[in-house]
Amino acid sequence: MTPLTRSLAVLAFSVFPLLAQPGVEMPGPGSGLGSGPRGGRMARALDLTEAQKSSIHAIHEKHRPEMAARRETARQAQTALQTAFREAATPEAQLRALHDKASAARFEMMLAGRSIRQEVDAVLTPEQRAKAADLRGTAQAHRRERMHHLRKAAGMTS
Repeated sequence: MTPLTRSLAVLAFSVFPLLAQPGVEMPGPGSGLGSGPRGGRMARALDLTEAQKSSIHAIHEKHRPEMAARRETARQAQTALQTAFREAATPEAQLRALHDKASAARFEMMLAGRSIRQEVDAVLTPEQRAKAADLRGTAQAHRRERMHHLRKAAGMTS
């Protein structure tokens, strides 16, 4: 595998979350308390009250349009970068600019997710916040492990 191919593969694997199909409802990024099966498991694990569930749902609904727009911006920036990489005539300076734009879009999503998580954390008790942080850490470790296996299967790591 050439270094360029390997770099492109790593880049592709690193942005899988951004490539979700438009229109598919996803939990709020970073909170672990969004709608859907994952959010339901987290809510049960934290033993949320009905008032907490309602507040958290309102937080996610409030940010849903903003996050959808940020996801779309990041998806478009990533698509532009991938398209430019396929073109042999694309100058390096343009690739760097497109990479910076895609990275900035991902970072904006991360910041927005952080803000949402902070709003959600304000609804939780100290014990629930600690447990949520622990559960998020466990989930992150599992994602890293899955990515390692995917990279290993693709021959990008030993």
